[in-house]
Parts: sequence; C-alpha cells; structure tokens
Amino acid sequence: MYEYGLGVYKVCKVIARFLLQVLFGLKVEGAEKIPKEGPVILASNHMSFLDPVVMGVACPRVVSYMSRDDVFNYPILRWLLPRLYVIPVSRGSGDLGAIKAAIRVLKNGMAFGIFPEGRRSRTGFIEPFKTGAAAIALRTGAVIVPAAIIGSDKAWPVGKGPRLRRGVRVVFGDPLVLPPGKPDHQTLEEVTHRLEAAVTALLPPEYHRKPTV
Repeated sequence: MYEYGLGVYKVCKVIARFLLQVLFGLKVEGAEKIPKEGPVILASNHMSFLDPVVMGVACPRVVSYMSRDDVFNYPILRWLLPRLYVIPVSRGSGDLGAIKAAIRVLKNGMAFGIFPEGRRSRTGFIEPFKTGAAAIALRTGAVIVPAAIIGSDKAWPVGKGPRLRRGVRVVFGDPLVLPPGKPDHQTLEEVTHRLEAAVTALLPPEYHRKPTV
C-alpha cells in the first residue's frame, strides 16, 4: 500500500464521515464483505457528485479513484488530491488510459473505486455498464465487490447544488468470483452483465431501469 499521504487521507475521511452522517444521515450495510487486504474493485452505480466521497467513507480501506487531470490545475487540489490517492487521467485518453491507471493502483494491493456506467446517470435510473471494470478485474485478478449508493441523487442532484436530505446509504454485495483466463470479448460481456445485475439487485426498484417497449 502507498504510505504517501495516508495521514491526510485518514483526517479527511474522519471529517467527511462526520459531515455525511450529520448532513445526509449516511448508513452503510455489508462493509464486512469487502476483503481486508489485496486488490479489490468497488463497482457502484453513479448518480451524484457525492458518490466518490460516500464510497470512500463507506469502505473500511483506502480507496483510489480517477479524476480528470484538469482539476489538478487548482493549487489546493494539486496538493490534496494525490494525498487522497486520486489518479489524474487526461481527457481523450479513453479506456486504455483508465485501465492502465487502475492496474498500477491494484498492483499496490489497494482498493479501487469505479463507476461502470461511465458517468452520472441523468435519468434517475441505473444505466448500462461499460466493460472497463470487468477488463481491469480480469487483467489484475482483483476481486469485484458490487455496491449500491442510494439517496445521493436526492442529496446532490445532477445539475443542482447540494441539499440537506437524509437517507443516503451504501449497500455492499457479495464479491464476484471471476472466470480464469484472458479477458476475451465474450468474457468481458458476461462479467459486465453479471456485475450490472448484482448492483441492480442491491438498489431499490425505483432505481431500476425501465424496460424498453
């Protein structure tokens, strides 16, 4: 595990947990299902700016995320984000750049958070998953733990500012057992569908995607 910045991470996590509990009533279920050590991918739905902070607080381990490199242009964030294990990713680098960044983190035995939808949902429902999380897991041997973030879309809706809405919670599911072998297209699709189904099962019905007619 990286030791650089661990003290700053712990302090920020304590502050973030206090604020999330006081302002949004954060609750966590199933955190004991996360392996205590070794590379692990936390894969969740994504509906709010709050989600990376919520996931980082909910997970008992250090969690690394990726972020656009332009946010590192601000002096305070340029100092803080590396100490929070945020990885800068250049715009236009595509999935390949994201996968390489994640692999470096996982090889250090850390937890890596990812939102397989690829962006915050604008519909209020879970959106189709991309194959990036499956590709990273199959290439690194990392365990995937599905997770559902519930209520963050009410606390900080897309395109709006934060609201004092309680009821934010995180539910972790059982780790997925992945097939051995190279990540061919069929395997990537199968693992991605399994992951999407696992996350969807953790969400209340109002977040489920409506079937097309």
